[in-house]
Amino acid sequence: MLNKQSVRVCYRLVESLKNNPNPHLTNVAKTDADRKAFMRLLSNKNLTEEYIQFEFIGKSRESMKVVEEKLLAFHDTSEVVLNKQRNRLTDKEGLGPGGRETNLSVFLHMALLYGRESFHYHGLGGIQLYNRYKNRVTCKEAENRNTGHFRGEITRWKINVEETESALKIINDLIDILHVCDREGDVYPMMESFFRQHIKFLIRSRTDRRATIWEDGKKIPLCDVFEHYPADFETTETVKSSRKKLNGKKLVIRSKKVTFAVPKSCKYVLGEPRPKPMTINVIEVFEKGKGFSKSAARKRSRTKKDHDDETISWRLLTNEEINSEEELLELVLCYRKRWLIETYFKYLKSDGFDIENICLKTGKAIRKMILMAISASDKVLKLKEAGLNQDNETPATSIFTEDEVEVLDLIFKQYLKGESQSPSLRNPFTSKSIAWAYWIIARLGGFNGAVKKTRHAVSVKKIGLGLERFIFMYDGYRSLN
Repeated sequence: MLNKQSVRVCYRLVESLKNNPNPHLTNVAKTDADRKAFMRLLSNKNLTEEYIQFEFIGKSRESMKVVEEKLLAFHDTSEVVLNKQRNRLTDKEGLGPGGRETNLSVFLHMALLYGRESFHYHGLGGIQLYNRYKNRVTCKEAENRNTGHFRGEITRWKINVEETESALKIINDLIDILHVCDREGDVYPMMESFFRQHIKFLIRSRTDRRATIWEDGKKIPLCDVFEHYPADFETTETVKSSRKKLNGKKLVIRSKKVTFAVPKSCKYVLGEPRPKPMTINVIEVFEKGKGFSKSAARKRSRTKKDHDDETISWRLLTNEEINSEEELLELVLCYRKRWLIETYFKYLKSDGFDIENICLKTGKAIRKMILMAISASDKVLKLKEAGLNQDNETPATSIFTEDEVEVLDLIFKQYLKGESQSPSLRNPFTSKSIAWAYWIIARLGGFNGAVKKTRHAVSVKKIGLGLERFIFMYDGYRSLN
């Protein structure tokens, strides 16, 4: 158990990270005494990862005000490579090989929660940190390929989905959650377990999977189902994107309800019944006139030529009911929004906290710091969300103190000279709203002030830089007054 002083230091560290996303404690701490206190805290054995998750991430999730009854949970895994810190570390416990055996890494698996209709950010879902071992048993080895129970790293997806589902159901039992996963989540025993538990999922299929389906008593390969039978629903859509190579492309979107046969090499989830056939919807998305490109979606490493082609070929699996073309388009849009979690990982690893350059001496301390950075990232995400949605109703005091709002007002009037700017460069938001605060923070981070698009916000990197500059100015104001 942590004593009261350590708890206070813990809260102080998280608050400092919220205002100054930085991997170096020297830059995060305001004084040398704070820096030493933070170092002692992270090396304290009584400060566990479970405590950080419960105290900061779990409690913030419980206090989350979910207005919408439909939510999206975007799940993904990212590798945090710590090769630059290899010679600095005195204890590498908690770290291990990465995507390359020579890497020194820790893996982060997490979920972000967004509204299904509004796409507003609501909070963090389940979070897990795990590391690999050099003597681990891989799925490629003969003794683990076709036999035994469902185990290994892939179980993280199942654990995280179930943890997020149960945590949100405690908040509100009526919340309808759709879990969106990338191709790593395409594992039959896991999907069948979700299907049996009535957990809704939307998972992109690995096109090289050999699962077959039953249709009229015949086994048909998944990739050939639309060649043998007509789609239940089919529609077209024109892509609207800022990327010139994608903008204007016409997509064909079609769906078919099929019954999956259990693969011969299917494993089982320990403690659960053996997998059975399941009936779900298969959705295909591809460019009109080109057909579904099996080879483009199957490639593991894309060449420059493949990147220039920008071929869209998605096959999505879901147990969500599809009763109209509108519902079909909505599911495809939900998968497209999965990119939000990729931008979040970019913020954690490079644009904001830069957690791959954390300067600590032990693997356990680095893992604790990563969890604290995640819990502190909530403030930046809410500010960006306020800019995206131009939220004039929520007051700025929802994430800032009253004193900080007063200083923001002074910065706006005196430093940024917001009232004397031309109309196109003025703060267009309601005074002392969260969107108004976002605009000021973004200006401090390098934003020019021109708000042209309704769904547009500056990068989290600029918001983080703006927060850092604001806290520096706020501390100066407090010292003078």
